[in-house]
Amino acid sequence: MQEFDYNEFTQDIPKVFQTALVDEVIINNSDGNRYRLLPIKENDQFGKSPLEDIPRIKLNISTKEIVDILRECRTGL
Repeated sequence: MQEFDYNEFTQDIPKVFQTALVDEVIINNSDGNRYRLLPIKENDQFGKSPLEDIPRIKLNISTKEIVDILRECRTGL
């Protein structure tokens, strides 16, 4: 991990970006905040839910039946 203060970052942005490709980069701001710089890989997708990658199971059950089962389970709590 390499850390840069804000002045180092602004003076040599290309170096910081190149460093982020091979190592974790932390940028320290003068007000005490810290930021992590991460590169975006080609296969990164934005706006996609991580739940979309979970395989789906087709069940012959209605929404009402699911709600009824959940209510029944919760009454025992």
